[in-house]
Amino acid sequence: MPTKEQVLDALRGVAYPGFSKDIVSLGAVESVEASPSEITVMLKRVAADEETLAELVESAYKALAPIAGGAPVDILVGGAPVDTGHGHGHEHGHGHDHGHAHDHGPNPFKRGALPGVKRVVPVTSGKGGVGKSTVAVNLAAALTRLGNKVGILDLDIFGPSIHKMLGASGERLSMAGGKIIPAERHGMKLISVGMATEDDEALIMRGPMVMKVLDQLINQVGWGELDYLVVDLPPGTGDVPLSLVQNLAINSAVVVTTPQDVALIDVRRAVAMFNQTQTHILGIVENMSYYQCEKCGDVAHIFGHDGGAREALRQGLPLLAQLPLTKTICEEMDRGQPIFDEKVSPSIAKAFENLARRVIEEVDRAPDPCGPEALAHQGGGGG
Repeated sequence: MPTKEQVLDALRGVAYPGFSKDIVSLGAVESVEASPSEITVMLKRVAADEETLAELVESAYKALAPIAGGAPVDILVGGAPVDTGHGHGHEHGHGHDHGHAHDHGPNPFKRGALPGVKRVVPVTSGKGGVGKSTVAVNLAAALTRLGNKVGILDLDIFGPSIHKMLGASGERLSMAGGKIIPAERHGMKLISVGMATEDDEALIMRGPMVMKVLDQLINQVGWGELDYLVVDLPPGTGDVPLSLVQNLAINSAVVVTTPQDVALIDVRRAVAMFNQTQTHILGIVENMSYYQCEKCGDVAHIFGHDGGAREALRQGLPLLAQLPLTKTICEEMDRGQPIFDEKVSPSIAKAFENLARRVIEEVDRAPDPCGPEALAHQGGGGG
């Protein structure tokens, strides 16, 4: 009878949907039980449609067959069996009706454009605390000031903050005609899961519920006509970023970092995720590049010097901006005011305007995310 480690070794030969890496390395295997009477493998509910999911489970069965020695094999996804169409449930099942797929409904995600939305630009980071949401809000605000119709979607489900930064903490989501209606702030349309909860209320959700909320925030919002939809992603490479880039037409992703080495390590993971999902990376933004005293003008490189610039060069990606850390940015975000007064903070206003102009230029040069040429473009040379 194979051991748990032997089962895991066999599963390392099964690729995660859309990736070159295996399901064990990417954390899709939740548990393994190996006994003389049965092998049971519990997979997490991965971001894939039912057909892909069936192929994944079929591949897992084939990988385990040589070591099972005729013992029954049970493979569950999110606690439920999946119909592979080859009768595995009846041949190998142990008390479960595998002949019927668990009803999760149709796959809610489609790798295509959102109705009325011309360009989708996610803003992401490898780790938290680098000012990703601040960059996303101010990029959206700067795009708006340049005459574009802009929406911002906060998909940082467990740590939403965009509604706070845009002064919409007290506003709640509303529905009309079966669609969620965005709020409007500073000329932008806004959707955040934070508008469905109190700021001090904990969001306690597991995978299937997260995917349901994600479906609603992506596919059930009436955005109308937008030139740009800026998406604030949670940090890291978990279910939410994976689902978005695998199933929605993304024009270009913006990766935010600080100059610190610890932040740059996680940037590489984020870049690798985009590369493996054939998602074009627009470039890197180095946030908190330096602190500039607003009284004397002295500059201090608190978090290191040019780390983001060196990483952009290493990855073969454009460095889109080096943004300062200032007291004004923190204060204005807390007040829900992302738009800087050019007379009060001319350097900050100019920095975000330059970032917005660079984003416009790079997005226009990016491959069509719905076209076949998109698959030939990886975000960078590294990863």
